[in-house]
Amino acid sequence: MRALLIATGRRISPFDEAPGAALYGRSTVGAAVREALTRRGLTIVEVAADGDVPASAEPTVVLADHTFVTEKCLGDFLERAFDVVATGGEARLALARTPSVDFLRPVSSATIEPFDDDGLGAAVPARGRFATRHESAARERVAYDCFFVARVEAQPAAALLARLRQEARRVVVPKKELGIPLRLPTLGEGNGTLLIPVTSTLAAHVEHWVHVLWLNQAGFGAQWMDLLRAHKAWAFARALAGAPWSFAALTKSLVRRGRGARIHPTAHVEASILGDDVVIGAGASVRNSIVGDGVVVGDHATVLSSTLGARVGVTPRSFVVWSAAYEDAVLSNYKLQVSLIGRGASLSTWAGFIDAKLQGSVDVRHDGALVSTERSFLGSCLGHGGHVGAKVLLLPGREIPGGAFVAMRPDELIVDVPRELPAGVPLVRDRGRLVPLASLRASS
Repeated sequence: MRALLIATGRRISPFDEAPGAALYGRSTVGAAVREALTRRGLTIVEVAADGDVPASAEPTVVLADHTFVTEKCLGDFLERAFDVVATGGEARLALARTPSVDFLRPVSSATIEPFDDDGLGAAVPARGRFATRHESAARERVAYDCFFVARVEAQPAAALLARLRQEARRVVVPKKELGIPLRLPTLGEGNGTLLIPVTSTLAAHVEHWVHVLWLNQAGFGAQWMDLLRAHKAWAFARALAGAPWSFAALTKSLVRRGRGARIHPTAHVEASILGDDVVIGAGASVRNSIVGDGVVVGDHATVLSSTLGARVGVTPRSFVVWSAAYEDAVLSNYKLQVSLIGRGASLSTWAGFIDAKLQGSVDVRHDGALVSTERSFLGSCLGHGGHVGAKVLLLPGREIPGGAFVAMRPDELIVDVPRELPAGVPLVRDRGRLVPLASLRASS
């Protein structure tokens, strides 16, 4: 069988790159999808956005390039859609609307639909081997641009996608998922809890930088499950190393170390996947994270629930939480939370990405309009090669274009320092000069 990977022309701002180039763990979205297709025995044929799809009489997977699916999700979809395709039909991937689906859905073109009353598009049954509490309570499904068809006629790629979105029969893939509650600061209505999903059945439309960030957060569990399935002997040995078993002992034993990784004896590392030649300094803490090749985590730095691309540098005493950084970025923040940093970009120690909106949800700009992320806890995005200097404050949900250099206001700098300063007299900054505090009080 073959898979048609159709370009949509979508570019992810502020990176100006196709969705396939987006960061995902230690690789990219495109590489992960291609690997999933290849492992399922599919031959990949790439089609340009303005091109024509080649005709084929054999069953074919049709996938828009902004669509991400894990290997398990793809495999279960093909298995359940086989009966539809065997009778000459066309199937579209759908998932019951559960916390793991809603985690990745906002700001995207994935469509929310009511369940059919019967057929393969019907609600996942409340009982059954794969049924979960979340799925049995679901009343809606979410459909993605992933299709399985019996045959393909030669036609424009855009026309094929448009028709399949309307006509293909929805096939709901059952899944198992866990939700880890994350308490968030809120005011007013709402319980202030966000469920972080852990599941190997993930699908998403990657169309905005927030999807890149969220996919790396949600994909942590999927990547661990793929690793455990691929290295069963290692997983068994690590489980034995956690005896006597407790959650804390198990997470500390589950650390996948690449070749040449060096961890200081005083550092704390747990439940993380480390690439080759990683260096973790004295007193540093790395937990629940994906760390790429050649990453250096400085002394007493904290990396929690984050994804770091190859050769990222985390300077000493920096604090990185629920964030993701492309390769060669330099993170120097005292606190960086729920933010996405581009390739080769850097942040000064005092750069401030405000990451919470205590009332209402954070809006982001998408396709020329402001769109709600349905979240009150979100930082910002710095494009490739950008730099944010000291004392720059950014409101939630903003994006800085690649190559930009954002610095503090010049009048916040002290330029003129008198040779003689009165001892014991409080001095303040005034238009770049140091003046006695009393002089400002007198003028006011």
